[in-house]
Amino acid sequence: MTHLIIYAHPSEDSFSKKLMERIKSSSESLNKVIVRDLYDMEFNPVLTKKELNKLKEGKIADDVDQEQEYIEEADIVTLIYPLWWASFPAILKGYIDRVFSYGFAYQAGENGIEGLLGGRGVVMHTSMGNAVTEDDEKKLLPNLTMTQGTEVFGFCDMDIMQHFFYPEIMSASEEEKETFIENTVAYYKELFISERN
Repeated sequence: MTHLIIYAHPSEDSFSKKLMERIKSSSESLNKVIVRDLYDMEFNPVLTKKELNKLKEGKIADDVDQEQEYIEEADIVTLIYPLWWASFPAILKGYIDRVFSYGFAYQAGENGIEGLLGGRGVVMHTSMGNAVTEDDEKKLLPNLTMTQGTEVFGFCDMDIMQHFFYPEIMSASEEEKETFIENTVAYYKELFISERN
């Protein structure tokens, strides 16, 4: 299997970075792993007017073409990012805007819009500064999964397999962070073993 990890956090010492590295290292023994560190790549998130016009002509920018090749190859796509203003960091939103384009990720068919990326699973990891109340568990978190997962990747016919949330991460102890990471790594081990059987 090919495991594509799309990572979007600017800090080198963040929880998200540690999480990404552990997911990567634990996955490498069972899969081909590709990591796209958007900040390290200095990925340009802006879909310009010129690029949009070229896209309508069927011409794809070179950097976008490369990212689409990675997505086409992937069986599992993991996204790791902090929750900023109830959404993705701008660099990840721009990645989605440019890479998950019409004709690649979705298109208009006889029965309306249809997704083109079926057969791929998506696992999402969202670190949060705020606490999560019982009411948030019932309302906020499902709504975030809907807007960031189902309405984006599900729209492209991808399977939203899991959405992990890591609350109060900036004030969490090292032991709490390690527990988060260990539970996540255990999830992937079980996932990849079940996918092989």
